[in-house]
Amino acid sequence: MAEPAVSYPAWYVRRWHFLPEGYLSRRSVAAYDTLIRNVYNVAAEGEVIRAMVRKVRDARPTNVLDLGCGPGRYLAALRRALPHSSLAGADLSPFMLELARDRLAAAWGVRLVHGDARELPFEDGSFEAITATHFFGHLPKAEAAVAIAEARRLLAPGGRLFVVDHSWHPRISTRLRSLGLARLLGGLQRLEVFEPA
Repeated sequence: MAEPAVSYPAWYVRRWHFLPEGYLSRRSVAAYDTLIRNVYNVAAEGEVIRAMVRKVRDARPTNVLDLGCGPGRYLAALRRALPHSSLAGADLSPFMLELARDRLAAAWGVRLVHGDARELPFEDGSFEAITATHFFGHLPKAEAAVAIAEARRLLAPGGRLFVVDHSWHPRISTRLRSLGLARLLGGLQRLEVFEPA
């Protein structure tokens, strides 16, 4: 799944979540998928997925992008909830995309893209909904601002950005209008929805 033209910024090439090779090996990504994500979601990932999917489904988008899609668990849930929508997932780790591809093998209409969320190969206004789960909080502040500007470029008029992050991560400055915030898992996580101002 690796695209030769994709480069990895220095802040990305490090040990994420105590994984030996960060997100840049099958071994580390397998450890993330089986152990780290459960710890990260306080063993309640299903609750977070259901909350996100309800919000996205209520928006009734026909085109959805999942930024930092990782192993594809959210995309799989979105596919079940939005069977007629076009879905895409983007991730900087080709090994995460391999897991997503395997998980989504039977799901039609899901495009996986190996790329940097700061500059993705989609046309302006391509998506009515963009999801980002445990994504922006992992980026350095300046890089998060660039990724948010890219998400804004990719949103169609009236589109929405759905963000799940840990409460201890700083709230992102989006220059988008907030449509509301929900606290998840006893306030350990939050789900925010934004639209262009």
